[in-house]
Parts: sequence; structure tokens; C-alpha cells
Amino acid sequence: MTEQEVRMDWDQALTRWENGEFALSAKIGWGFTPQDLIVLCSLHRAGRHQESIVDLLEDCNFHTECGLIDDGKYDQCMKVILADMDGE
Repeated sequence: MTEQEVRMDWDQALTRWENGEFALSAKIGWGFTPQDLIVLCSLHRAGRHQESIVDLLEDCNFHTECGLIDDGKYDQCMKVILADMDGE
């Protein structure tokens, strides 16, 4: 998968990553767009790829978002993401 393909379909990318097909953190350049974080938060909330999402956020040093998502504080996480968007 290319970086663009990952960002277009996080659900599929996480499935493939869990199967050991590629190094996801490196593929996305160790970073996320706000839209990526919103999708990851939504997937976690829906019960999909929860452990992988936490691992990926930690691996890319997104500790604030990781902690909030892992604690189920999805609304707080969305506020952080949106605040970061406003600050850009």
C-alpha cells in the first residue's frame, strides 16, 4: 500500500498491518493528518483495530491522542484534534 492508499482506507491498512504485510508507521512518515486522527478515533470507538490503533499512535509519538483514545475519551480527543487544526 502507498501512503495515499493507507490514508484513504485506514480500516484496510490496519488489517494488512496486523497481518504483517508492511511497516505502517514508516509508510505514513511517522505522522497523521487531523483527518487521519478523526478516522482512527472513529474506528477505535466502533471497536475496530483498537489495540493496533493505540500501538500505532504510540509508535508515532502521538501520546496525547493515544491516551485519550485508549481511555475511551473520544470527545476529548476530538477537541484536541480540532484545536490542533485551528492552530495550524
